[in-house]
Amino acid sequence: MAISKINPQHTVPTIDDNGFHLWESRAIMIYLQNQYGKNDSLYPRDPKKRAVVDQRLYFDLGTLYARFADYYYPVIFAGASYDPAKLEKINEAMDIFESLLANSPYAAGDHLTLADLSLVASISTWEIMGYDLSPYKNIRSWYAKVKQTAPGYEEANGKNVLLFKQLVDELLANKK
Repeated sequence: MAISKINPQHTVPTIDDNGFHLWESRAIMIYLQNQYGKNDSLYPRDPKKRAVVDQRLYFDLGTLYARFADYYYPVIFAGASYDPAKLEKINEAMDIFESLLANSPYAAGDHLTLADLSLVASISTWEIMGYDLSPYKNIRSWYAKVKQTAPGYEEANGKNVLLFKQLVDELLANKK
């Protein structure tokens, strides 16, 4: 089957689950949990608890990732200079995330959820790009905890963020 029929956006990740095609990582996570999850700890069935997880997923996509892309992608892919105003928007987003972690050890409460699994991918990418996490005590504590408690963290994210950094370094070296 042609990739355009599986995923007309031509993006990764994309899954093919016995003929069911889906892309966008957060949608895939939710689908896999709903379809194959053994319990609802990662994605609660309680509407209010689930709404908090969803809100954190949307925050990750619409704020953290969006600001990452807005700041870094023009530099990586177009050879632009870093924009200090865009860095300030990043800092604002990190301040928000820091405050979200002020009263709970995980992004959406007292245990690991899909929100943490999505957010840790974003934060690890920020870190590998050299963003300074030192001002954010809650984020650093949460980040260490998620890397230790997320099943298969190193296989799913840890080694892959290093591959992303390698790609970025190669792209930037070619622009010089």
